[in-house]
Amino acid sequence: MKSLLSKQKISILSISVFIIASCTERYDIELDSTYVRCVVYGELTTDTTAHKIAISRSGGYFSNATPQGISGANVSITDGENVFALTESQTEAGVYFTLPNVYGEIGKAYTLSIQNVDLLGDGVMQSYTATSYLPDVVQPDSINVFYIPDWRSWALFTGAVDPVDSKNYYMFHTWVNSTLETDSISNLRIFDDILFNGSNMYEIPNYFWMNQAALSPGDTVVSGICGITEDYFKFVTETQTTARPSNPLFSGAPANPRTNISNNGIGYFTTYSIKRVSAVIASFPTF
Repeated sequence: MKSLLSKQKISILSISVFIIASCTERYDIELDSTYVRCVVYGELTTDTTAHKIAISRSGGYFSNATPQGISGANVSITDGENVFALTESQTEAGVYFTLPNVYGEIGKAYTLSIQNVDLLGDGVMQSYTATSYLPDVVQPDSINVFYIPDWRSWALFTGAVDPVDSKNYYMFHTWVNSTLETDSISNLRIFDDILFNGSNMYEIPNYFWMNQAALSPGDTVVSGICGITEDYFKFVTETQTTARPSNPLFSGAPANPRTNISNNGIGYFTTYSIKRVSAVIASFPTF
């Protein structure tokens, strides 16, 4: 596979910034302890798979209880022509899945509809909607995984040429031996194209393992570059910022991240395209 990294040295500063940004712990977003809201999070992508929508009740800020999934809702996704009904999981309350043959199409807007939600357990039913556009994304053209001996860590770089004639927002997913590493919002890697508009983004690390034992020769690493909307980019940014510890002397009061869920719900329904590139680690390629 052609390596673009051989043409130009990677900036050690970019890796350092990436590590600092990665060393955060997530905590709950503050809500009034008596105010229950519907929490929705889910996605539809260009992958052909069973897509997941999770629906729950928000807990009080001082509650240690696990958020309670909401069962019995009628959940569907539509592009205005096709309607995809979701079925609730038999093992996880409040988790709903499409059929495994469902996929999103680039250039379409999709609307999530949630009906028959007994939010407060009082028999009064609520409904919620959210709409998201599914943008295209460039095809990645290279992948490089480096071991950094001084830090006993690994860095992943994915190359792709950013289109010059549009503003683009990217999210990266990473798999190792078919196991998703970026399985929570706090682990998502997102960028806009302000640093590399119209050029190759290969100088920016899109994942980092701060453990020498995380990877071994023979492991398969897959990098998925995703085309996301500006609004979802801002939602992830706000969520990650809210989750970071802050100094009250130098920061304002925390604010809840934006949402596209109607009826005073919180969370987000997103749609995005995804394209992949993979590599097998043959040895310990050092930086």
